[in-house]
Amino acid sequence: MYRETMCAHYVGLSDEEINLLIAQLTGGRPVAEPESPEEYSQQEFNYPKPEDAETGRRIDVYPKSVVPVIVPTFDTAVGVDRFAPGALERADLEWGYSSQWNPQPIFNTRIESADKPIWRASMEHNRCIIACRWFYESSGTETRISERTGRTIKQRYMFTIPRMPVIFIGGIHRSHEYSMVTTRANASMAPVHPRMPLILHPTELTTWLGPDYMRLADRSAVPLTAQPVR
Repeated sequence: MYRETMCAHYVGLSDEEINLLIAQLTGGRPVAEPESPEEYSQQEFNYPKPEDAETGRRIDVYPKSVVPVIVPTFDTAVGVDRFAPGALERADLEWGYSSQWNPQPIFNTRIESADKPIWRASMEHNRCIIACRWFYESSGTETRISERTGRTIKQRYMFTIPRMPVIFIGGIHRSHEYSMVTTRANASMAPVHPRMPLILHPTELTTWLGPDYMRLADRSAVPLTAQPVR
């Protein structure tokens, strides 16, 4: 049976890598739109090698983790035509919204639930961008035998996008907290889970941080690749 929530684990970026992303996104050079899912890449960006490739350390992010997130310095209810220098900044935020009725953090936000009281102000005025290398999801129906314990466990998958060293995901924030926005799964994600993160191409970031963000709910063109995790 599927859980209501999804994507409780992703591999994030360091402060320095987030700063580099912001510098490139606000550098004034437009990014070409993909002509097809096969062209859905970020080859226009000049990313350095991931830090973990040299140090052996990777940034695993879970609910309650405090990590760098890209936040706009403008009201997302108004938006901007392009990201000028200073339009985006890094903020260290905790993954998950706290609430009086739930002792656990609420770390996913359905885009269809934008009008719910807990999300309304953030979805209107405080959308943000989560950057990651890849994310994980467990199957709701598929299981395997754990090599460590011998017990039956859910099969986990690692999701990436070919030729995209960084995946941008829509998020919202308030105070010191943020939540990941999800939408209905596309054909690549649906065999594992009926929901997926709201993955954004670089050309869509200004739309996400503007008043017409709801037109991004359909993510059928995102070419996710699923790799089983042992």
